[in-house]
Amino acid sequence: MKRFSWLLLVIVGFLVTGCGPSKEEMTARKGVGLYALGDFRGSIATLKPLAEKPDRHYVLNNLRLGSAQLAARDLEEAEYSFLRAYEVMNATRVNDAARQVQAVVFTESARIWRGEPYERALANISLGLLFYHRGDINNARAAFENALFKLRDYANPKDKPEKFTEVENNLPLALLMLGRCFAMIGESQLAEASLSQLIDARPEFQDLAEAIYDRRNNVLIVVEQGMGPTKARSSDDGSLVEFLPLPTNAPPIFRPELRVNGRSLDVGAMNLPTFDSIAMAQDRRWQSIDTIRVTKSVVGTGMIIGGAATTAYGIDRGDSGTALVGLGVMAAGALLKASSQADVRHWEAAPRTAFVLPIRLPPGRHSIDIQFPGAMHLNQSWKNVEVPSGRDTLLYIRAINATAGTFDASGSLDSTPIGSAPINAAPFSSSPNEPVRAD
Repeated sequence: MKRFSWLLLVIVGFLVTGCGPSKEEMTARKGVGLYALGDFRGSIATLKPLAEKPDRHYVLNNLRLGSAQLAARDLEEAEYSFLRAYEVMNATRVNDAARQVQAVVFTESARIWRGEPYERALANISLGLLFYHRGDINNARAAFENALFKLRDYANPKDKPEKFTEVENNLPLALLMLGRCFAMIGESQLAEASLSQLIDARPEFQDLAEAIYDRRNNVLIVVEQGMGPTKARSSDDGSLVEFLPLPTNAPPIFRPELRVNGRSLDVGAMNLPTFDSIAMAQDRRWQSIDTIRVTKSVVGTGMIIGGAATTAYGIDRGDSGTALVGLGVMAAGALLKASSQADVRHWEAAPRTAFVLPIRLPPGRHSIDIQFPGAMHLNQSWKNVEVPSGRDTLLYIRAINATAGTFDASGSLDSTPIGSAPINAAPFSSSPNEPVRAD
């Protein structure tokens, strides 16, 4: 009897305990926290050793690192980090059958993290912007196209994973930048097709699409604002996930206004948010299906109940063999149930939204102020923004809390004013790989 009681305590231990975060996971959390505080150099130093390890966090840690490097204006390093993540996220051999079998036997987290569909789309866009900055328009185009993968629409949430309808995702920022890339290499028909697809799906983007198509607008200002959703366990046994906050509880999105060289610039209807990652995370089409995890949890619960009944029967009959069999079934069920814990890893540095503002400026150096009515803590002023002759300029700005200030776009990150967070804005110059044909 004592032996049976001891084994029962072991089973209970399986049910009520779990694995805590590893040292590497705690270090990653520190790096993400530094990013949120605006300490991008500290975030890079913390995350870089983790991103070099080819483990199950490889993709996620490279996205985290790339976000910090982009914020710190380490553009070449940021491109390298996003590219490493991109190559794995788009390689079907990574989560192959062998790993899927392992996921069923052990834990879903054993798989290499590839992110939810909305995270993969935003990662592709980030890489596309980095390619765009150095004039690699063909690869930028490919990255934006990869952000437009088909979505799986499950008519019934209880449907099997193979029962879905493929639908266009029509992500505005991806379609806008794809149209711009086609326009830059003289592919007018393809540019018009991409932008028309957006206008058909979202008519409110017509003015912005036309401005993107106009090559006379030689400066693109991309403003990423806020932080994306958090992924958390929602069920009692931790087998299901939820994304927080809900759109109804999320902070507002603040639309930017522009001042160029001290003068207000009317952007009209162009300052539209091109996505909302918090809303996307609630849309099942932008989520991964969770059938494997749910099935494991249900099966594990059944094994525990069945094993307990068998154990009780054996004890009542004085049959130690039957009781031990029951305990074994309970142990297997508890282990299987414990392994059904939902994978809540997510790209914490992903933006809430992004704006793209095409404007026309003469060659030379300019000052650009980004102001957010109702959110002064996001306002940023950029001096010495270089606009070259005959090439596009892309000014990337990352607006998160407590990062307001005045900054010199021509200097290094370390030259930002003391007392101001080193805001992650960086000017990019971009020229087409092929000559643009006159229309």
